[in-house]
Amino acid sequence: MALVPFKELLDDARKHHYTVAALNVLNLETAQAVAYAAEKSNSPVIMQVFHEHLGHSGADYMAAIAEVLSKHISVPISLSLDHGQSYAQAVECIESGFSGVMIDLSADDYKKNVSETRKVVDIAHKKGISVEAELGKVISAESSAEEISKGMTDPDIAVRFIEDTGIDALAVSIGTAHGFYAEKPRIDFERLEKIIKSTDCPIVVHGGSNTPDEDIIQMVKLGICKLNIGTDLMMGFEQGIRKILASSQDFIDLQKVLESGRNAEIEVCLQKFSLLNKFRT
Repeated sequence: MALVPFKELLDDARKHHYTVAALNVLNLETAQAVAYAAEKSNSPVIMQVFHEHLGHSGADYMAAIAEVLSKHISVPISLSLDHGQSYAQAVECIESGFSGVMIDLSADDYKKNVSETRKVVDIAHKKGISVEAELGKVISAESSAEEISKGMTDPDIAVRFIEDTGIDALAVSIGTAHGFYAEKPRIDFERLEKIIKSTDCPIVVHGGSNTPDEDIIQMVKLGICKLNIGTDLMMGFEQGIRKILASSQDFIDLQKVLESGRNAEIEVCLQKFSLLNKFRT
């Protein structure tokens, strides 16, 4: 099965009342972990490459890995750029074989966010590639809940932004954040529900790592179509590596080290899929 545009996965999620996991990958083993867990849980999945990891991973390398994995499992896979910072970066991924891209210019003013996002939408849609953008600002989880709340998405502006850009998915800020929370997140479920009910565009929440399970379940119940998760996966992989290294004596078998990381990450993925599929029909 070839890589599919993530719009197809999000449309299916809305139809069958589940949330698609968008999981960050940066090499063969992390991509395998995501794919194997998706297959085991029968869950369509979006693999994502964070914009800062493109220099390490290579857009063309990751596209090739994802393409091969898509032929080894039966569930649909999409490959997308995560938090792309420029039109040029989005184009690089489009030309490398990604089936989706995110352009995140939420730190810029509304006019620039719209104009640059529209450019990405125009070139991507000509090639059948899906586009996500962000409105509001999802910041570091090390910030206080008060700081995080300052960047929350305005529901009324969200509707206008979707119409102005023609995007396939909108990432919103509703109280989650990236990384490790300094304090328990205060998620504005009322704001999220209003945004979801205001538009037909699939709604995305970033900052799925370290978010309490009950909060994730509530977001799924409200109807988010995509949840981004990165830190929890990388921590799982790291813990798997630490475990095997701690038990090693002299010679370190690199294959076993990488397998241990991959297997630990698979377990994290499976736990996330169980939450996101809780209401699946």
